[in-house]
Amino acid sequence: MDFELVKWENKYLHDFIDATSDPHLTDNMCEVLPCPMDTAFAAEYIRERMLNSEECQICRAVVSDGRLVGGVDVIFGTGLFQKNAELSVWIAEDFRGQGLGASVIAKMCADCFDNYDIIRIEAHPFSDHAQSIAALKKAGFQHEGTMHKAIFKNNRSYDYQVFALVR
Repeated sequence: MDFELVKWENKYLHDFIDATSDPHLTDNMCEVLPCPMDTAFAAEYIRERMLNSEECQICRAVVSDGRLVGGVDVIFGTGLFQKNAELSVWIAEDFRGQGLGASVIAKMCADCFDNYDIIRIEAHPFSDHAQSIAALKKAGFQHEGTMHKAIFKNNRSYDYQVFALVR
């Protein structure tokens, strides 16, 4: 599937609302998003990404044929972690299972390694989210460990995995 990683724009609002009104998506995100998505929250989410200076975080919309089909963020570390970054990605339900996630991850990581002074990118998928884990592995990430009961969301504790790609 052809896609572009582009800066966020207000024109993606309705696609974002549609995609993030999927409880399977929002339940597997480390971010806490309302589900179904609230229009005011969605507008603010997009506005924050549009105003992002890209000094600490890169935020991109994943767009195919002019339609928002996902999002990807990379947050840069500070202090002792200044050469590290953390990646998060989501893909809308209708576009999962086609290799898009792995392609988005690979493209975003290549762009970050080419344009920023980092040597390591980490990702932290929930342990039971097999699609995310498969996409990370396909993009070249290596499994480094499991953080047991490290996330508390929806009145439940979750394990997450640590995956990394090193330059």
